[in-house]
Amino acid sequence: MNNLLRRIDRTLVFERLISTFPEPQAEVLTEAISLAVEQVWGDVATKTDVDELKEALHRLAEAQARTDESVRALAKAQARTERRVEELAEAQARTERRVEELAEAQARTERRVEELAEAQARTERRVEELAEAQARTEEAVRALAEAQARLERRVEELAEAQARLERRVEELAEAQRRTEEEFRQYREASEARFARIEAALNWLAEAHRRAEEEFQRYREASEARFARIEAALDRLAEAQARTEEEFRRYREASEARFARIEAALDRLAEAQARTEERVTRLEEAVARLAEAQARTERKVDRLARQVGGLSETIGGDLEDIAYIVLHKVLGRELGWKVGELKRVWQKWDGQLREVNIFGEAHDPQRPSQRIWIVGEAKHNLTMREVERFARTVEMARRNLEGEIFPVCFCYRARPEVQERIRELGFRLVFSYGELV
Repeated sequence: MNNLLRRIDRTLVFERLISTFPEPQAEVLTEAISLAVEQVWGDVATKTDVDELKEALHRLAEAQARTDESVRALAKAQARTERRVEELAEAQARTERRVEELAEAQARTERRVEELAEAQARTERRVEELAEAQARTEEAVRALAEAQARLERRVEELAEAQARLERRVEELAEAQRRTEEEFRQYREASEARFARIEAALNWLAEAHRRAEEEFQRYREASEARFARIEAALDRLAEAQARTEEEFRRYREASEARFARIEAALDRLAEAQARTEERVTRLEEAVARLAEAQARTERKVDRLARQVGGLSETIGGDLEDIAYIVLHKVLGRELGWKVGELKRVWQKWDGQLREVNIFGEAHDPQRPSQRIWIVGEAKHNLTMREVERFARTVEMARRNLEGEIFPVCFCYRARPEVQERIRELGFRLVFSYGELV
């Protein structure tokens, strides 16, 4: 009966304690109370035991209070930990956004590198084109040297014929009076031909001088734009210097040889004054000389075409200079804002037409007016080129809406060419920046 009562009391005590204390503490308290009850039931409990029991219960209560304080501290620490985790999550999100921005910047950098690589490839192609143009120039110089050698051989043959002719001079003394008139006519014709030769040579010398000046100006204007290919330009300049030196020596040699030809012709004229009986042979010699003169004129024409080819080679550079000068001159003289100028092909009146200088300009005083710049760029502007350009301007006026501003750009133009440009109502800009 007593054991059953102790078990019932133990259960009731545990139920009461577990509602206030955690289960382990409730079990310990229940065990302590049971021991105390057993001692009371056995009549062996003393006052000291009861005091000790009270003391044990007090210590248990203090331990429970400390446990509760620790639990509250842990709860606060858990809250701080959760807030720190949220801050770390936000920082991680910001880091991910920054990584995405860096990835986009890296992609832009890679695209810029690709653009720079393409620009470098274009520069290398331009250097190759310049090298090919130099090779063509050197080939033309070699052809001129070969033509000069053939001309020298022909002059030597003429000198030998003249020597043979002089040996027969005395035989022709009596016939001179009858042939003076014929020789005078021949001499006038020869002088006219040699005048044409001298004029052609002077034109070639002037063309070469202009080519040298144009190349010098082009090189100075292009230094800023081609700084990355200075080594290639240096090699090209050295080759051009060699070409100029060879051409100078060729010109000096040609002048000396033509002087000898003129001296030989003078001797021929003196001998002809004393000739009549051998008029037939003299006429044959004159015919051969005329044939040689014709060949010389053909060679001079070929030389002129070759020099023209050299000018065409650097024609693209002339247009680059024209674009720069026109921007400055039209802005300074007319107050216009000039857009991009370039060489284009336009389909006007059903046919393709090449325009050396083409672009738009804006006049602040006439903001609603659309202005088209249509231009022609040449080293030495000729009348034929002006007339051809006039036809191009007429086609532009028929096919473009707005005002047409026709302009010619050149290094040199004869007075009659300038007068024709004014008659047509066009403007003329020289390479040194003068607007006519």
